[in-house]
Amino acid sequence: MAPHRASASRVAGTLLALAFSCVAVAHATPEVEGATAAAPTSCAAAQFALRSYVIALRSGDVTSGARDPGRIAQAITPLCRQAIENGRWPGLANELLARVSQDSATKHAICAIAPPEAWSAIAAWETADEETRAAYDLPCAVALFRHRPEEFARVVVPRLGGSGGCAFPDLATRLGEAVGVYERIKLLPTLDFATRTRAQGRDRLYDVLCQHPAARAQAVCQAPSVLEPAWAHAARIKRSTPAMVFHVGLSVLFAMATCLLRYHRARTWPAAAMSAIATAATAAAVAWIIASAETPGAGALKGLNFVLGLVAAPVAALIGGLLAWALIRNARGAALPWCLLHAVIYGVVTAVHVWRGTWDRLC
Repeated sequence: MAPHRASASRVAGTLLALAFSCVAVAHATPEVEGATAAAPTSCAAAQFALRSYVIALRSGDVTSGARDPGRIAQAITPLCRQAIENGRWPGLANELLARVSQDSATKHAICAIAPPEAWSAIAAWETADEETRAAYDLPCAVALFRHRPEEFARVVVPRLGGSGGCAFPDLATRLGEAVGVYERIKLLPTLDFATRTRAQGRDRLYDVLCQHPAARAQAVCQAPSVLEPAWAHAARIKRSTPAMVFHVGLSVLFAMATCLLRYHRARTWPAAAMSAIATAATAAAVAWIIASAETPGAGALKGLNFVLGLVAAPVAALIGGLLAWALIRNARGAALPWCLLHAVIYGVVTAVHVWRGTWDRLC
């Protein structure tokens, strides 16, 4: 009986060894060999997602959900990420880097995972032009921010603030939202630059970066949290001032010229002509303002209103000038107050029109 039992045990062991060898051969097939190489046990889910991704690419099935490399990054647990950062799964980076030319979305997934073996490639990708970087810029910037600060300072930092003002990009804000609260302190120089250049989007950046107590202790976070409305109002004043000064100055010069002519030439000053000029200018300005005014909610009529203003202004000037000429010829004593009144009306109406035509906006 003992020899028979020993013989049965040897047969069972042989069959079991054969089964394991078959499984090992199946796992080592060319389709999945690279995807399964040396994966740590904590990355079982990510390993399965990587295998499915490789198989889906090689099968040519464009409808398969496994073709999305983002699933690999989503399957990585904190323990798996720690193993990857410690260099325990180099096959992951090698496999994904080999697919970059085949699937452009792979760059986004690689940057989201940020394996050490891909850091140099990520730094190179971040030097591409803006259109090329659009699909992966944020996760790659985050990867360099955390793992390659020197490359981040060289490649990404110059882009965070742009030229300031209206050219201030939102990358700094999106980057701040993507990293941890304690990490955002390193981005405070960008907030300082945005404050100094009165950049559009500064207030949102302030809300993102000045959340940590250590950040709020910095001088840049002790400034008011909301500054853009005041900057926008100041920009409105700056934009409207030249036109307002021009029109008001024109009316003041006309009033001064009228008074000087009336004082020095007495009965021979051109009362009717000056009155006609004042009335024509005022009538033309009022007609232009009324006729060219935009109708709320009727953007298609903007061009028509402009044409209507071009027609109405000279017609009103002609009619107003002729009426003033005829009136002042018969009432010459009213010429001086008539001219001064129209100078005031012209200055006030045009100044108000210019002010209302500008808005509280930075850009």
